[in-house]
Amino acid sequence: MSTETQFEQPGSLSSPGPIGRLVRLALGLWITYAFFQFMDIGFLDAQIADRFFSWRAPTHPSFWLSVAIFFWVFPYVVNIGFSRNWRRKAQWFLVGAVVVAAAAGYALAGSLWSPAMGWLILIWLLYVTAHLGVSFLLAAILGTPGCEMRAFHHLWTILTGEKTKEHYCSGFLDRIDKWETNRTKKIKGKVSI
Repeated sequence: MSTETQFEQPGSLSSPGPIGRLVRLALGLWITYAFFQFMDIGFLDAQIADRFFSWRAPTHPSFWLSVAIFFWVFPYVVNIGFSRNWRRKAQWFLVGAVVVAAAAGYALAGSLWSPAMGWLILIWLLYVTAHLGVSFLLAAILGTPGCEMRAFHHLWTILTGEKTKEHYCSGFLDRIDKWETNRTKKIKGKVSI
């Protein structure tokens, strides 16, 4: 998948049907749940926070799987969400910050993981899950055409009437939307005969 953005003129993409909206809703709920789990790590459960912001890296596989997934989608969240074409610069910036935090932790205590690394990763995860989760939920509610990361822009269009550009979904949702649109056209064609 290319991280280069290709924005389309308003009205170029069709809105998702019920299945596409349901998938967006499910993803939005899952990612919002992840957001609250990360809030729990950092702010709500003192025991977990004490371990997370220590000098020992988290060991739970689901945490690292979440980090990998959200790192993978990070450039799309930033580029499409903010109408930019920075490609992977956001990822490289994050990697640079992690390397600096790891080097500092190693210099101070001989550990690549440190309380500073914990805060860096947690704040980044909170941002990505909040932005992506709310975007999915808004896209499901509003029927945002194309990528869910354009949901805030679509809401702006609805509220102000000012048209905003659209973007195809970089992931699998575009295939679901196309399949659903083609399926609807076939059903309408059969009914009209």
